[in-house]
Amino acid sequence: MLLLRGILMNRRIVLASNSPRRKEMLAEFIDFEVISKVIDEVYDESKPEHVNVMSIAFNKAYEVAKENENAIVVAADTLVYKDGPLGKPKDREDAKKMLLNLSDTIHDVLTGCAIICIGENYKKIFYERTQVKFKKLSEIQIEKYLDTLEYIDKAGAYGIQGYGSLLIESVKGDFFNVVGLPISRLYYVLDADFGVDFLKR
Repeated sequence: MLLLRGILMNRRIVLASNSPRRKEMLAEFIDFEVISKVIDEVYDESKPEHVNVMSIAFNKAYEVAKENENAIVVAADTLVYKDGPLGKPKDREDAKKMLLNLSDTIHDVLTGCAIICIGENYKKIFYERTQVKFKKLSEIQIEKYLDTLEYIDKAGAYGIQGYGSLLIESVKGDFFNVVGLPISRLYYVLDADFGVDFLKR
């Protein structure tokens, strides 16, 4: 492992994601490039939800890593899950249905992470699970939240780091996992395996 740290610590780090939230979180700690590829994000409901997010994260990372063999490529996939996957809403009405379903209940948020460096034959995939409890929401509160347009392009139709924080009663687990990147666990992996220190700029 010490040899691996020595080899990799000066390599390029690539985030295989266009998510502004992931970019903002990672930019607080390290320098990196953003390169992403479009892949089919298809969830196989016959498989456990954590397998789906890890599989999709791996596919995102691998598609970028193939063309950047000496880079450390990081990818993630986040899923809101309550009696099945809740993806990004198709429209306002779909978002309203999701929020009514989440109201006054507990749901899971899972993020799969994949780290690949093809040049060193390195691959690590893991996931984090966080439980989120919604407050009991009135239809008026839901409509007001929808008016903010924050639900657009958000899994589960809410963003916990914005107005969506007003809908939340409690969070059990990694808050940043709900935002889209389990930054603490990612730090420990990158530091232990690659010598990438988030605490030094």
